[in-house]
Amino acid sequence: MQRAAVRPRVQRDPVLVTRPALVAYTSLALILAGYLVSLVARGGPTTPWFDNWFAAALELVAGVLCAIRGLRRQGDRALPLVIAAAILCWAAGDLVLAIESIVGQPASPSMADIFYLSFYPLLYLALIILVRRGGARALLGSWLDGAVAGTGAAALCAAFLFTALDNALQGSRLGVVVSIAYPVGDLLLVLLVVGGSAVLSRSAGVTWRLLAIGCAINAIGDAFNLVNSADYTALGGVIDGIAWPVSLVLMSASVWVRPRSRSLLPGSIPAGMVLPVFGAASGLAVLLTAAVHQVGRVALALGAAAIFIALLRFLLAVRGLRSLTEERHLASLTDELTQLGNRRMLREVLDQYFDEQRDRAAPRRSLSFLFVDLDRFKQVNDSFGHAAGDALLEQLGPRLRDTLRKGDLLVRVGGDEFGIVLIDAAPSQVDATAQRCLAAIRAPFSVEGVAVRVSASIGVATAPEHARDADSLMRVADAAMYRAKVTDAGLSTYRPDRDAASSRLRLAEELRTAIEEGTLSLHFQPQVDDRTGVVVAAEALARWQHPRLGQVPPLHFIPLAEELGLMPAVTSLVLDRALAQCAHWRAEGHDLKVAVNVSASTMLDDDVAARVAEQLQRHALPPSACIIEVTESVIIDDFEACKQAIDRIRAAGMAVSIDDFGAGVTSLAYLGGLIVDEVKLDRSFILGVTGSDRGRDLVRAVIDLGHALRLRVVAEGVEDAATLDLLRDMGCDLVQGYYTGRPAPAEAVTVGRVALTAIAS
Repeated sequence: MQRAAVRPRVQRDPVLVTRPALVAYTSLALILAGYLVSLVARGGPTTPWFDNWFAAALELVAGVLCAIRGLRRQGDRALPLVIAAAILCWAAGDLVLAIESIVGQPASPSMADIFYLSFYPLLYLALIILVRRGGARALLGSWLDGAVAGTGAAALCAAFLFTALDNALQGSRLGVVVSIAYPVGDLLLVLLVVGGSAVLSRSAGVTWRLLAIGCAINAIGDAFNLVNSADYTALGGVIDGIAWPVSLVLMSASVWVRPRSRSLLPGSIPAGMVLPVFGAASGLAVLLTAAVHQVGRVALALGAAAIFIALLRFLLAVRGLRSLTEERHLASLTDELTQLGNRRMLREVLDQYFDEQRDRAAPRRSLSFLFVDLDRFKQVNDSFGHAAGDALLEQLGPRLRDTLRKGDLLVRVGGDEFGIVLIDAAPSQVDATAQRCLAAIRAPFSVEGVAVRVSASIGVATAPEHARDADSLMRVADAAMYRAKVTDAGLSTYRPDRDAASSRLRLAEELRTAIEEGTLSLHFQPQVDDRTGVVVAAEALARWQHPRLGQVPPLHFIPLAEELGLMPAVTSLVLDRALAQCAHWRAEGHDLKVAVNVSASTMLDDDVAARVAEQLQRHALPPSACIIEVTESVIIDDFEACKQAIDRIRAAGMAVSIDDFGAGVTSLAYLGGLIVDEVKLDRSFILGVTGSDRGRDLVRAVIDLGHALRLRVVAEGVEDAATLDLLRDMGCDLVQGYYTGRPAPAEAVTVGRVALTAIAS
């Protein structure tokens, strides 16, 4: 019985970096809680000697803990040491105040004020360090958000603090200056904290939040201290007594907090709009209050500044929104890979053209649409990978653009399909443009240091002659392109009498019907022993004579059959007819074999060996009469499954040949792991064998390798006597190509001995 999987326990990191720190700050929190209960019970700090000494001791501990963090920290020590210095300054102020309270009534101003006021610039520095660190990548808008939030909050605080300050100012000029310094310091503190929180809305960590909360509590304590100096209340006394120790402990703990990882997923970080809106609203509230009630000049100036900065931020947002809208619209019309227009841009242009043509007042104009589809592009992806295919498409865009006029439109419709729109172009110009495009596409591309060649098929349709809307124009151009593809014409202009029903769907249905009715035919191409001239085998090649399109090449209808899942039926038909012809030849005394290429879907069928053996038995042929050819790319795509299928076929007594050997990029790596009987050198090898020493050396090496593995070597694409002579000298076993015999119906194939002194007809 299988045991249920045990869910692993999630190990959560402690909030603070070290356990001793956690214990220390937990203890301080408990002490503060007890002190708060004491303050509430007493109605405030009614025992100055105890309250002052308690606050000073607690703050000293917090400052020392913060300093320890800075001294133990590796790397950046500035932040914890600056915060520690600020806390210790405040603690020193409370310590001096405690000593003065023992000696007598504390003076005003006092020596403690020097330490208290030193706290502010140090804390400002700590806040600036954090803002610069977290806002290094902040945009101008974020900084303006911070300015709006900070000045608005400062305006609100100034309206309250400076009003209360007017009622509390007494004593000497120095005392007045010191009294004013505290609310000014708190005002700047509020500005930095609120403004920094807005700037860091997307990146503020726990350290910043604890520091900001500590600063806010400190400012609240100062506010209640100022109010209590004029009108003491028990609540004000409690808040006044607890605020500073709590704020300093939070500031100290902030440097010990373990940073928490943020999600990297898009949209996981909310935008911080609350603080800027609050700042703008606060500035507006101060200005409105000033209309009916007296407000200090500092608050009025800060409120006006908040509204002014908010206006700048709004103008920047409008400008950015407009720019973003334009960029997104352009991006929606641009193909990301090639930077050409995309299908949406094509649709916009075509729709605009047809809309204008429906307007009777608009001038009559013609539009020609060229639908371009690359041929053999799939082979590039299969052989070199999709990155290489993308590189080819990136090179193709500038090439095609160079063939066009300034006002012509080039778009990537999708995949390996492109569209070209020509406005008011004469038929001769359209044809010339299409020919230039074909020539540009046929020129070799450099892909990963290898020269790669592709071709294209172009269908041309003209509006309003061939279509009255965008969908119809693209459809008829696609039909013309497909006719160009299946007839290998390269270029075809739409003709209603021939293309109206030549869509891909119609062609697919016609292919299905042709297979079901058995109207596909076979041609055979002989394989010749290059030493004796004897035909030893013939490769069976499927042919489709289309009633409208004429002869459709296998390179076009075989992939369609594969896509439609019809290849097993095609393979069965080809095998049956090839074996029947082989039996006929043998009955006439010609000991020939037939080679049949098996598709990927058929090869990976577990029953392929049994079905071939059954057909051999039906035609009374030995297994050795049939050679099963497997394209090299099929083997590379699923090596293990193909290896097992090959083993089953050979176990049934049939020979296996690797077709198009050398077309893939890992041929030699796989060859040693297969037990096959034959390799057929790809025609790309053979076509260059007489052109360079390197080509000859490569073919010779592959032939030698095949013989070393006890394999028969067949060369495809032999088209002249010079190539045949070289292959004979290299020891190639069999040759196949136009020189020894073109593909032809069975009755036209030369069997027996072939004359190798002239090109076969």
